Amino acid sequence: MNNHIGFIGGGNMAQAIIAGLLNNSREGIKISAADPSSICREALIKKGVSAYAENDPVMANADLIVLAVKPQVLTALLATLRPLVRPKHVFVSIAAGTSLATLRHGLGDTPQPIVRVMPNTPALIGLGMAVMVSDRPMENSIQTEVTELFEACGRTLWISSEETIDAVTAVSGSGPAYFFLMIESMVATAIKLGLSVEDARLLVAQTAKGAAAMVEESDVGPDVLRQRVTSPGGTTEAALEIFESAGFAGLIDRALIAARERAVQLSKELC
Repeated sequence: MNNHIGFIGGGNMAQAIIAGLLNNSREGIKISAADPSSICREALIKKGVSAYAENDPVMANADLIVLAVKPQVLTALLATLRPLVRPKHVFVSIAAGTSLATLRHGLGDTPQPIVRVMPNTPALIGLGMAVMVSDRPMENSIQTEVTELFEACGRTLWISSEETIDAVTAVSGSGPAYFFLMIESMVATAIKLGLSVEDARLLVAQTAKGAAAMVEESDVGPDVLRQRVTSPGGTTEAALEIFESAGFAGLIDRALIAARERAVQLSKELC
């Protein structure tokens, strides 16, 4: 593969990945992007990226092609890209709900693997989680290239089967919204309890950040960490008893299953 990465679509997620690449780029990397929006193109040009209104220049120059468009327009896009596909191209799609089979059908029988990725919005600040799966075995050099692409804006995980991608969508794809809701609710109650808006946001956000870091870095599970904070008869126990009486664990269970089932349904609608 050459050192040229192309993006079809230049919206927020594409710009987040590009920003990560530029901040962590290896020597000689080239990036180009195509987007019909002049606003997106101007933002990309300011980053030093070659930006075009048409897809042809990107397809002609890049080996690694990132499909970063909304799933609703992807089918029509694939039809326009198909005549431009070359044997060198490795396609990476971040379009939610679009299966590898749909991508390969739309692009034709390109010899290279096609990679489907489920990123999430914290990629916008370099803390994303990207889960990847390929429809064919790939060379180590290609896998490394794709991994480095998404490690530029967070963490990565390869999975062996596309069957679990809907579960991934429910957990990490939609997951940031669950935490935003928890933070939103805690901030609102903190204000009700007499804290200022600024103090409430600081306390809740830093607490969430610290708790997540402890889960990531600790050699014990979150259940043990929770127990260590919970003194018998103390304030934490009083709060946790309310959560438990309301069926908190069951609520989380039902929510993630609902998200997974909706992801399955959307995938079928996009086929």
